[in-house]
Amino acid sequence: MHRNLETERLTFRPFINEDLPIIIKLLTDDLVCKYLPGQGGYSLEVCSKYLKYFMMSFSDKNLNKIYLVSKKDNFAPIGYCGIQVVNEFEKYEIFYAYLPESWGHGFATEASLRMKELAIELGLKNIIALAHIDNISSQKVLLKTGYELQKQLPLWGLNLYYYELTL
Repeated sequence: MHRNLETERLTFRPFINEDLPIIIKLLTDDLVCKYLPGQGGYSLEVCSKYLKYFMMSFSDKNLNKIYLVSKKDNFAPIGYCGIQVVNEFEKYEIFYAYLPESWGHGFATEASLRMKELAIELGLKNIIALAHIDNISSQKVLLKTGYELQKQLPLWGLNLYYYELTL
């Protein structure tokens, strides 16, 4: 169930071991990681842990689903997105990261809307999102997806906005 997904311009599939190079390209990039915990590119060891976590997301006890996102026209991987539980709130969130060259094309919004549909298909009634207070682009994506800003809070060493969306 929910293994491969698509939208008009994107495809989504579970991660495999051979996807480590795209994870490294994404998560060692200081621009991509600017608003993530650590606020800079990650080590190769951390990238490998992320890949394992992403691969396990389809077999864990939660409803976590994390996908490699590729463009349909050339099958080039551009990032990841998915739904995962945020333990601190015991709620699910939609989250994503994309290569800088794919920013500004509406891919994050398109993928976020597909993940919102997936959340509904999974039976979730509400979801959250977290965005760094300086990440204006992500905040715009969340508002386009239908989220409502609830509050500002410190978490994981970051100053974040907390959003909620009723499905």
